[in-house]
Amino acid sequence: MDQQQIGSFIRQCRESGGLTQQQLADKLGVTNKAVSKWERGRSMPDVALFEPLCRELGISLSELLAGRRIREEDRPAVAERLLAESISSKKLIGLQAFLMLNSVIGVLLALSPLLLPLEAPFSWIFSAAGLLECGAVIYFDLALPGKETRRNSYLASVVHATALFAAIAVLNYPAGVRAGIPLSTMLLIYLVPYLLSLLLGYFLLRARRGGK
Repeated sequence: MDQQQIGSFIRQCRESGGLTQQQLADKLGVTNKAVSKWERGRSMPDVALFEPLCRELGISLSELLAGRRIREEDRPAVAERLLAESISSKKLIGLQAFLMLNSVIGVLLALSPLLLPLEAPFSWIFSAAGLLECGAVIYFDLALPGKETRRNSYLASVVHATALFAAIAVLNYPAGVRAGIPLSTMLLIYLVPYLLSLLLGYFLLRARRGGK
């Protein structure tokens, strides 16, 4: 959010509405010095004043925070961008890593009837829970803000690949032991594709960023 732009927008809306700084201040229960500071970009209105300020200026909250008029069809996209900007990139990346971890857990649960010797009732309960978890991950990935920042995170991709390959290795370890495969060989079987997937993900991410 650009504080200077927001302040200039507040001044423009106030003047177009025929209000003086004192009149706007009286309506909001603040001093005219406070309004002056907002308009000069020296400070922001208190969050509790956002709604009444928007009402007095005849604007939406998204327009106030964007510091400009927004077309009706653009409002959802602008609102999402503003919400994403209010959340730190570290939190967005952490959120994406959490979603990816849950996607791995969901897939493993969904495939549990094929992976584990569970009794029939329990296997299908685990499978249904996994499908629900995968559905929840997809829903929240689409619904939560900051999709571009989250999906362009290499760290989140590393977490996803690590969890996936670790889960596959652990599940296949007993079969490898029974087949007499040395531990070093089993490590190579999973480590090489894991490292290649990280390298491929890195170059794909670079290509995606370079194309924008």
